Amino acid sequence: MAQPRISAYLPPDIDPTKAALAFGRRALPKLNEELQSAELLTQQRALMALCDLVHDPEKVYQAIALGFLDSLKTLLEHQDQTVRQKTTEVLSVMASHSIG
Repeated sequence: MAQPRISAYLPPDIDPTKAALAFGRRALPKLNEELQSAELLTQQRALMALCDLVHDPEKVYQAIALGFLDSLKTLLEHQDQTVRQKTTEVLSVMASHSIG
């Protein structure tokens, strides 16, 4: 009889560097909370997800209204290079939209 095996490896279509997003209106507020987290990996994952979201002008407008700029401004002085780089990328994409 066959025995089920649970693999220790993640499925190939799951990216561990991206945060799980909340649904609908709760997505951006949840990311803003994660940006202010004390845990480095949580901040990095939130920034990766935010980089994907801010290509939509509607999400940029919502992010500005929710106060993301204050969170991102704080992260520009972070000690981790990845956090600073992704923060700069998010700000650059946001500034390229007419809303930003």
